Amino acid sequence: MNDPKKRNFDLYAVDINGENLERITYFDGFDGFPMFSPDGKFFVFASNRNQAKRGDTNIFICEWVD
Repeated sequence: MNDPKKRNFDLYAVDINGENLERITYFDGFDGFPMFSPDGKFFVFASNRNQAKRGDTNIFICEWVD
């Protein structure tokens, strides 16, 4: 989360040992509820980017490349 007053949420990844923090999304709004597909090949998250009207939430599916 970048700015709680603007409700700006981004997604980050971190190693299991808590190191190597990496920002995954860059958006001035809401990105949340991240999940990996069972095979680990896809990353899925909800976002209000590209919303048709305020409050809309869209699902994004991305190929995950290590």
